[in-house]
Amino acid sequence: MREEVSHGLTVRPATVQDSETIFSFVAGLIDDHLPGQTPWTSAERIEKDGFGPDPLFEALVAERDARPVGFVSFFRGYAGWRGKPMGIVHALYVVPEERRTGAVRALMAVVAKVAMERDWARVELFVEEERPAIRFYEVIDMRDLHHRHMRLDGEALARLADSAF
Repeated sequence: MREEVSHGLTVRPATVQDSETIFSFVAGLIDDHLPGQTPWTSAERIEKDGFGPDPLFEALVAERDARPVGFVSFFRGYAGWRGKPMGIVHALYVVPEERRTGAVRALMAVVAKVAMERDWARVELFVEEERPAIRFYEVIDMRDLHHRHMRLDGEALARLADSAF
């Protein structure tokens, strides 16, 4: 599947050869949110987790004139109330000079197409409050569910696990 969008922009499934590129996009995403923070992952980890024998995510790469300009990673979840699978977008990034050119919309449109082809109930993502991306998500008709995104990790995760019977 290679989706020709417009003006030299294409969206295609990522391959193992894209691991370094995806890592550079993840580093850019981290820098957008936490300037100066070193990425917690590596190209090798992305290769193993996304393209190994049991992939934990899928990714799409946007290219303009054969040059990678962005990506989206997503995975299948389960909408328990609906009894159907759903897609969860984990990361979405486009290089700054390609923002507002249609690349982000193209990536999300292909995720939506994948969801429809696989009969997923919906596509969801988490976005931090006050991020400029919220306006884009509203433009493509994503709804704000006003749910809190909760996380259990580190020592708190270990303490709770230790309390299990």
